[in-house]
Amino acid sequence: MEKTRLNYLDSIRGVAACVVMLHHCWLASTYNFNADIAVALSSIENVTHYSLGKLLAGHAAVLMFFVLSGFVLAYSLQKEPMSYAAFAVKRIFRIYPAFVFVILCSYALHRAIGVRHDVSSDFLRNDVINPNISYIALAKHLALWGTIDGNEINGVIWSLVHEIRISAIFPLILLSVIKYRQKAVIYYGVFSFGCTILSLCTTGRLSAGTGETTLIASLLATGFFIVFFAAGALLAIERENVALKIANSPRWKKIVFFTIVAVCLLKSGHDISNIKVITTDYICGAGAVGIIALALGIQKFRSVLNHSVPIWLGRISYSLYLVHLPILYMVNQTIGASWSDLRSSAVVIALSLFSAELMVRLVEFPSIRLGKKLSASVAGLHAKINNSGEKVGA
Repeated sequence: MEKTRLNYLDSIRGVAACVVMLHHCWLASTYNFNADIAVALSSIENVTHYSLGKLLAGHAAVLMFFVLSGFVLAYSLQKEPMSYAAFAVKRIFRIYPAFVFVILCSYALHRAIGVRHDVSSDFLRNDVINPNISYIALAKHLALWGTIDGNEINGVIWSLVHEIRISAIFPLILLSVIKYRQKAVIYYGVFSFGCTILSLCTTGRLSAGTGETTLIASLLATGFFIVFFAAGALLAIERENVALKIANSPRWKKIVFFTIVAVCLLKSGHDISNIKVITTDYICGAGAVGIIALALGIQKFRSVLNHSVPIWLGRISYSLYLVHLPILYMVNQTIGASWSDLRSSAVVIALSLFSAELMVRLVEFPSIRLGKKLSASVAGLHAKINNSGEKVGA
């Protein structure tokens, strides 16, 4: 097994985080998203907005995160096996401290700023500037409760809810994928589809619709996303074979593969509210697997991803994902109230990148280092207990 860190995978995560940020800046613009094609093509500005809307697949980027998480977790656990307790400690400190810091900062911003002016963007009005900021809502956010009223203060955390839940059972997912390979992913796909059908068909108190308004609906949504982690895990297990097969393919096949992957990544919806949308999510997940496979097998592609800029974006990707929406809210409701969309977006992007770098240094990386130390301590304690048990048995 390789002992090196796969930096180019971090680069993919960094690019995906940037796509999410740009997508939200696009949604915050004053462009009429419901305009017909004739209006969309009536001016250069409208054409630009329309084209960006097709290219900035924010939901696809989140599905990429899930596949990448499955790959990276499987890769790291194969490279460095550990007890479940050590894994859980390491994973919690990887995700939770930075999340808590941003939620508390976001809550403080909303308390201090409030809603100072109305906006024309439905996205800003409904999802960003006017969340429930009761103490109960804050507690639900910190508990990663998963329902809509537990995600409003910083809308991106919906994905972290599913991330941390699936991480809790990921060792079992990995064991099943190691044993059954492709069959396991198919089984998880069936389970994923079943969770969606149940969510769509269930009525009454348990699961009213698919908007994740109840805990049961949120848990069913988590079940939907498990297959993406499983697919990433399978790719990690089969990475050497996949890399060799792609590397030995003729150039025309690589070009065709790139094209198919690009089309798949642009075919994504925004929720699991109907069969058509979830079908496109599965297609998009296949695209995410494909882009990682291409990075594994094509040296030139890896060289691009190993450039200093995408590597830096990968380094700050988690913090960037967390901080950009609170900054978008702050800019929109304060200094950017009368600015153009382009100027506001430029300031949001610059402040988000700067804040992400600060957060990486002051919060994220220190908590990761602490998690590694505690994980090592738990692993050492686990080894001592096992050794004591063996001596007693002897």
